[in-house]
Amino acid sequence: MTTFFSDWYYLSIRNIRQIWRPLMALIPSLFIPLFFFFVNSNSFSAFSRLKGFPPVSYQQFIAPVAIFTAIFFSSGNAGIELVQDISNGYLKKLLIMPIHRLTIVLARLTEVAVLAIFQGAVVLVPLLIIGIRINTGVLGVIAMFAMLVLFAMAWSCIGMIMALRTQNARLVQSMFILVFPFLYLTTSQTPKNLLPKWYATVASLNPVTYIIEGTRALVLDGWGNPAIWEGFLTAGILFCVMVGFTLNSFRSALK
Repeated sequence: MTTFFSDWYYLSIRNIRQIWRPLMALIPSLFIPLFFFFVNSNSFSAFSRLKGFPPVSYQQFIAPVAIFTAIFFSSGNAGIELVQDISNGYLKKLLIMPIHRLTIVLARLTEVAVLAIFQGAVVLVPLLIIGIRINTGVLGVIAMFAMLVLFAMAWSCIGMIMALRTQNARLVQSMFILVFPFLYLTTSQTPKNLLPKWYATVASLNPVTYIIEGTRALVLDGWGNPAIWEGFLTAGILFCVMVGFTLNSFRSALK
């Protein structure tokens, strides 16, 4: 057991160091969420005057989406870095060493978690400065990050699965395009009751909707909103399922 945690620790340290190399590569994933927040909050502010819209400003309504997007983007590098490790032979070196195979996957997920917390915090600070309020307080912020980090780790598994199955860097990188339909076919910009019927149906089937609604409930409402536990449940299920698929792909790649 000691060896297991030791392997996990040292592999995690190695992966976390990759986050900051180069540091400039983090700018797009930090800039884009804030850019769309400020553009959308000003362009669509009139939405908040529609009948059926929650009694908050549009800026307050989409603030959780900016935090979600920053953390969502943090999950994109795991697959790319894994396929690089495959290409340069680093993964083969790991496999011939007496380390627990599970720690290789867990170390990648740890890297995603650290990056998600960093990016989410960097985006949260300016939102708080301009007056965005978190109604559930400090505990709500902790709960929000827990839910979003769990989701980010689950989503990062898609890239890792593609890396293990295809070992093709271009194909893994192209998976980033999945972010946009999953992000926008939700209630990210408009409450469900104001969406067209077909759009609301698609949003209801999109698991990302429940993560966004759970995050939004922590920001706008209180602990009694059922969207919070629904968000945690969705994130937890996705995490278990996707990690299971990743481990299966890992075993297949070793054959």
